Amino acid sequence: MRHFSSLNALAFVGLLGSCNSTDLPTAPNLQPVLDAYANPTAMVDGAIMGEVAQEIADNAEAIEDSEIFEEILDVITDVQQELENATPRTCTGGTNNGNACSDDADCPPEGSCDSTGDVVLGAVCTGGINDGGECANDADCPDGGTCGGGVFVPTPTGAVQINYICPGWDQRQFDDGYEAEPDAATNGSIDLFMTIDSGGIGRVVWGTAARCLYLLPIEGSDCESAGCSEASYDGGVALDLGDDWVSEDIAELLVTFLIQGTIGFDGDDFRINQSFRVTLDEVSGLTLLVDVGDPALEETFNFIFAETFQCVRDATPPPDDQSPCSFGCSLEERRCFDESGTLFSW
Repeated sequence: MRHFSSLNALAFVGLLGSCNSTDLPTAPNLQPVLDAYANPTAMVDGAIMGEVAQEIADNAEAIEDSEIFEEILDVITDVQQELENATPRTCTGGTNNGNACSDDADCPPEGSCDSTGDVVLGAVCTGGINDGGECANDADCPDGGTCGGGVFVPTPTGAVQINYICPGWDQRQFDDGYEAEPDAATNGSIDLFMTIDSGGIGRVVWGTAARCLYLLPIEGSDCESAGCSEASYDGGVALDLGDDWVSEDIAELLVTFLIQGTIGFDGDDFRINQSFRVTLDEVSGLTLLVDVGDPALEETFNFIFAETFQCVRDATPPPDDQSPCSFGCSLEERRCFDESGTLFSW
């Protein structure tokens, strides 16, 4: 888990509404992957599991150990927060209807503080208790301050490129007061592309990591008690934030990833080409999309790692509407089973 503020390492390379879409690569079409998760077509048996069980175990271990999904989602969360902070808000309803606001409390008695959909970049407060601080409108400059300067982008649409410099392996990053600027040549970087619509990011994000180095505390929030693992990722990434990406916290979303590259963890490199699903706020939960057909995505199934069990979702319907699985499996025991007992082994 990254305990390093990335905001000083983020650069908005493409400028929102003024960004020429022809300058950015085309967003990948992840719909076939989403369809494969929703409608698995493989009929899993002992022969299939005998071929793919070790790859499933190895890929899951590399993903869970490296937490590469969290490193990337933290960057996306920071970008979304930056955009939200740069979006002016006005009261809808209440006695201050139409006036600038920072939250619902500014819109009594029953009004709401809603985004205008616009974005203000580089504006600062003049006067008030936030004098010199960043702002989106006068509500961010309480006690008589005014928000001015910067660039106003009305209801931006288009795309944006984000360059994130990774935190690296210097353990001093966890020390209070440590403010050294991260170095891209040493630490590596992540370049992400996002679509923008009315001040928020779109559901598909894609890009590449160039030897992105980061530390994972083994215990707690720093390296002092039990040390840190050294992790890295080099390769491509694409992800889909799901149907509820606008209204929900990113940490609560079931996010679909597709990664193709090299994961590094404590000195070992692991080549991976895998789609998986994960939710940040879940203590344990990982789903791999296993592709056993040719051409790609013609014959697939889901292998699910839950907190207390493993299971398969294939073309066999689940036993009831509440179950995500067709039947249970244990990679350690090399068998799959249902309530009646072992179905097959390998």
